[in-house]
Amino acid sequence: MGRQPNIRLRSTERPAEDLDRAPERRWSPTRPGEITSPAETPSGGSFGRPGPDTGWGLQMIRAASFDRGRRPRDLESLLSALVGARASHARRGPTRQDVEVALSLVGLHDGYARTGGAPAGLAEVRERWLDELAHDPWPGRSALGSVPADLLMDEPRRIRARLRADPSLVA
Repeated sequence: MGRQPNIRLRSTERPAEDLDRAPERRWSPTRPGEITSPAETPSGGSFGRPGPDTGWGLQMIRAASFDRGRRPRDLESLLSALVGARASHARRGPTRQDVEVALSLVGLHDGYARTGGAPAGLAEVRERWLDELAHDPWPGRSALGSVPADLLMDEPRRIRARLRADPSLVA
């Protein structure tokens, strides 16, 4: 906005000169344990297997139809750990296929009923995992320790076929 020519401004009333900002300094991590890339993200052991939205897996487990037995909450915790581990191992959120894999590993998938029932050893393994659940530092740790990664990441049909051939894969 212009000013009237008859008004004199003193030096203190004049606009201040804009100063240039100093250039931004480059940030670098200085704290120990700072994660700066996805490759540095800890996984396994006491860190578990963090993954996106693993709570959705629990919702899918609750919506699935299967025999929940005498300890439904413990079974949900066990299945949730298996679903979350499989999904985070694949670096994505849980899917229905992850729930199928978890049900196949504990011997509760419908595919077993259509082909003559679950292998005999899976019921005992499931009961052992449910008994160990109360003593695990985080639920399902002992179960995940006894499931090989290649079996966990396989397709549901192939998992059931592999467990029918050799139920000791998860023992």
